[in-house]
Amino acid sequence: MTAFPEAGLVVAAGGGSRRFGERNKLLEPLGGQPVFLHCLRRLAVVVPPERTVLVVPPAERKAFAAALAEAGCTVTLVDGGASRAESVLAGLRALPPAVRLAAVQDAARPFTTADLLERCLASAREHGSGVAARPVVDTIKTVDEREFVLATPERSRLRATETPQVFPRADIEDAYRVCLEQGLHPGDEAQALETLGRPVRLVLHEHPNPKLTYTTDLPYFSYLLNAESAR
Repeated sequence: MTAFPEAGLVVAAGGGSRRFGERNKLLEPLGGQPVFLHCLRRLAVVVPPERTVLVVPPAERKAFAAALAEAGCTVTLVDGGASRAESVLAGLRALPPAVRLAAVQDAARPFTTADLLERCLASAREHGSGVAARPVVDTIKTVDEREFVLATPERSRLRATETPQVFPRADIEDAYRVCLEQGLHPGDEAQALETLGRPVRLVLHEHPNPKLTYTTDLPYFSYLLNAESAR
């Protein structure tokens, strides 16, 4: 395993879970522990807890803190903001001063592997960015406001981005600061960097890395976890 002493990790758990329902999806049990703890445990072998920040909704800070304490996990806990940009920026600013490469991870992706984080870090170290992605397998349509098709992009050129997403810490901090100043709301860190005209390199992979979105996702996630345990 490659060492990345210059790397820090921001785990974004500050979303509102609006599509999931009333409960915070990240506190739902999966294999006997809350969803958000899975990626923390998997990725700790690459970036240790002392260089990891978990960004959470202020109103649920106590619940996350209790879950961390019960699990014996000692990552830094910070309050998120009203948007992803504000939340991730708060996490970036809470990283130790020595961190030069910042990885951002969705807490709702409990199956992200240490190997994928390593590959993204290695890409960022060599190329200035490393964003987990996979080729799009569906035919994609762009539509108008009435759902009439406007165009069909060439599928071979399309990629679906995921996390982790890794950039030099100074770059992603600058990108989100500029986005907030201009009232922009990027969907991910890569788009924030694109607003500065910076190149973004994708790291393709095939391992399951789904994002928990709906309550109906939980049975599938349990299946994936059980399949891992059976190997």
